[in-house]
Amino acid sequence: MSSNRFALIALVSTLLFGWSTLASAASICPLRHGNPLKFVDIFDGSPEEQATLVPDRNGASSGYWDLAYVFEAGRTVGVRCKYRNGETRDGTIRRKVKRCDYRIDSAKNLFLDCR
Repeated sequence: MSSNRFALIALVSTLLFGWSTLASAASICPLRHGNPLKFVDIFDGSPEEQATLVPDRNGASSGYWDLAYVFEAGRTVGVRCKYRNGETRDGTIRRKVKRCDYRIDSAKNLFLDCR
């Protein structure tokens, strides 16, 4: 296989992997047009078990939860997404992540990124 063809395959694989990673992170708390995310709860297990985790770093406009230990113990991470209109959406992070970071912009909208 020529080096140019190998480089092209590597680039396409990287792009596809990156897109799937972004889609997975966005699907945890999907963006809702006109209804921004306002708050997130992270759980050790399902939200129904109510084992809410406190962020490891909790700043006014950003912070994160270290989550690797939950997956290493064979447990799952639950997420409760709360939107401006009061709607909530519960989900589960199915792939192992090291942590989830949050950021709050100047309009008080929250963004979550788990990697």
